[in-house]
Amino acid sequence: MPDRDDYRSLFAEYFDARCPDCQNSRWVVENGVARRCHCFTEELAEHRLAFAGIPPSYQRCRLDNFIPQNAKQREALSFVEMFITSFQRGEALGRGLLIRGPVGVGKTHLAVAVLRRLIEQGFTGRFQNFLHLIEQIRQSFDDSGADIEGKLFRRLSRCQVVLLDELGATRPTEFVFNKLYDIINFCFDQRISVLFTTNYLDHAARPGWSAPAASPAADSEGRPTTEPAGPGSATAYTLAERIPQRLYSRIMERCTDVVLQGSDYRLRHKAKS
Repeated sequence: MPDRDDYRSLFAEYFDARCPDCQNSRWVVENGVARRCHCFTEELAEHRLAFAGIPPSYQRCRLDNFIPQNAKQREALSFVEMFITSFQRGEALGRGLLIRGPVGVGKTHLAVAVLRRLIEQGFTGRFQNFLHLIEQIRQSFDDSGADIEGKLFRRLSRCQVVLLDELGATRPTEFVFNKLYDIINFCFDQRISVLFTTNYLDHAARPGWSAPAASPAADSEGRPTTEPAGPGSATAYTLAERIPQRLYSRIMERCTDVVLQGSDYRLRHKAKS
């Protein structure tokens, strides 16, 4: 029959991980009053962070390591910090941020930093890439993926904040866009805040971006039928040209515009290396 040391070696991980304050009961008693141990809240925070699904490449994005390169970026950082404060007070629930700017100025870094800060403060959030969301919607059309849409809504219903990265990165069919509208509208109706990032601004003529040489061909909803060549090209489109008007209107109604300007930090870092 195994002795005590044998059991301890078998369950070493359990014994080593035992909280010295509560012995893994998750409760501590002080002056006759029971309260949750710090290890319980820390464990919940870890679960919330895992649920958020932040990609590994953005795991280190925080507000304290977002280094503004110009006045516009300092202004954006100050604004998102005020948004977080308002969110804590319950004043920003169901509202959102639309963080826009050219490639490589730190839009996703800033949005993930906001999401992470809110998660650390006890809120539940979720990172969602726009292209992946569109693919999930498409898969839900198949019989094999019949419950994908239901799972998506159930996952969102657990959140107080959702980050949708790269809004407008692709233009799917009208039916898919209608489903996307339903998802975003569901978030706002349930007072779930949404943080959007996008490369597309409102004005074709803007610093570092060239105005279109000619109006592109458009479909029945007014969206261009040809893909833009990207920022700085002759066909850098606006966000209103990338998504349907009713979706654009709903986002602009609920979100505050935060515009980032500056050079591409990826290219800056490459030049230094």
